[in-house]
Amino acid sequence: MSRNSARHRVSALLAILLFTALMPVASRAATYTGTLNADKVFLRSRANTSCMYYDTLNKGEKVTISGTSGDFYKVSYKKFTGFVMKKFVDVSSSARKKLEEPAYVSKYAKVKYISGLGAAPRETRHGASGEDVEKLQRALQIKKYLNGNVDGKFGPATEAAVKAYQRASKLSVTGRADSKTIQSLFGKLSETTAKTDPRMAGISRISDIKVPNTSRPGNANSHVKALQQALKIKGYYKAPIDSSYGKQTAEAVTRYQKAVGLEADGIAGFSTIRKLFGKNAANFTYETEKLDWFASGSSTIPKGATFTIKDVATGRTFTARRWSGANHIDAEPVNAASAKTMKEISGGSYSWARRAVLVKYNSHVYAGSINTMPHGTATISGNDFSGHFCLHFYKSKTHETNRVDGTHQNAVSRAMNASW
Repeated sequence: MSRNSARHRVSALLAILLFTALMPVASRAATYTGTLNADKVFLRSRANTSCMYYDTLNKGEKVTISGTSGDFYKVSYKKFTGFVMKKFVDVSSSARKKLEEPAYVSKYAKVKYISGLGAAPRETRHGASGEDVEKLQRALQIKKYLNGNVDGKFGPATEAAVKAYQRASKLSVTGRADSKTIQSLFGKLSETTAKTDPRMAGISRISDIKVPNTSRPGNANSHVKALQQALKIKGYYKAPIDSSYGKQTAEAVTRYQKAVGLEADGIAGFSTIRKLFGKNAANFTYETEKLDWFASGSSTIPKGATFTIKDVATGRTFTARRWSGANHIDAEPVNAASAKTMKEISGGSYSWARRAVLVKYNSHVYAGSINTMPHGTATISGNDFSGHFCLHFYKSKTHETNRVDGTHQNAVSRAMNASW
């Protein structure tokens, strides 16, 4: 090889390396291991047979495959990244299938302006995927905070871009695309009306919406969606419908509650649902809630509280009152009629068997478990029940063992799948 030829090869190599270094960094893609099946295989600088090559590889040597280009695999070998013809590389059938899958091209990839992305995305975070993430990624690209592909996957690169944007915009640097970040990034697009929000299609009045269960911050389901739709019709909810009870939903509920004279707690309880949906609230059903006994259960249903219990298996109800209990509720039927119902749901005689129940108290319904056997202290006279019975909730314990009872917890789990 002549000196000029060698010098030309080195110059070309440096130019290619510089070009590669300046290319945008995308989120890390999946890689696969390939094995050379022939000797003297060229590792080329481009995916063609007329370009220069970096090295020659021999049979049995390993390369890391990161993609395809026509008849070539894009591979990494030692310090080089280049291309090797597919026919000279053996890969597993599963890897070959993945590599040959057509690259996903987002419909937002070529949108030039944020205003062209349509309605703003919902709040999202690391690990999420889908159209909302695609919109977020493209907006970050337009703002020059994200390089790489719009793939709809909220990975490390997207999270880093969100943090960079938050830092530059003087927002809380969390890496999550929360409501403030979305509003800052998308501006007016982060607000929708009953006419412009795509999730309001076919809905023009409250009566078009199925009455939802009660809901509260942290919930994410169809009931929250219905709540948001109703609040949007009333003009209290400006953000896109996203079925997630976040800060903006809670604030909208609070504004509505203040306007109609309800307690402004930001929780869509029975009174709020009834007021919002009017006569249609006759179709209302309660959301079944998991009550963590030692976190808040004992104070949620205090001593002396009277509540209604619904047996999940039979659908029958009776009324009880909390007498005492530390690890769980010690309760008594309030009268003889309630005691009779307890005996009947147990097959005609009181039993220690665990029964899944729903407990309605203070406009909330909680999943629970009871046995119907009267035992210990009684405080209510004339109820034909010589003692009290045990009422358990999530993570509650028996008084005898001071341990969580598995059969009670299984009944609580069954109750979580029931509704009032």
